Amino acid sequence: MQESADDVTRAEALFASDLQAADVSDTEVVDRTVTDLLRHDGPKGCSARMAYEFGEHPDLAAERMRWAREVVRHLVGAHR
Repeated sequence: MQESADDVTRAEALFASDLQAADVSDTEVVDRTVTDLLRHDGPKGCSARMAYEFGEHPDLAAERMRWAREVVRHLVGAHR
């Protein structure tokens, strides 16, 4: 299944957020956090934070991005 550009942007925002796996049981919390972060930092700001983390901690960042993509694909995508 191909990810939409919107889903990639939302995953980058979720990656850049402070949310942890235990916080994602509530779709509204995830949606609100992602929306607020995109509104505040913009897509480029979220991408920059993600790039920084990949540079500093590539092993941890890769796992976090897989997690963020999975959350967006299943939890947030089902909410739309």
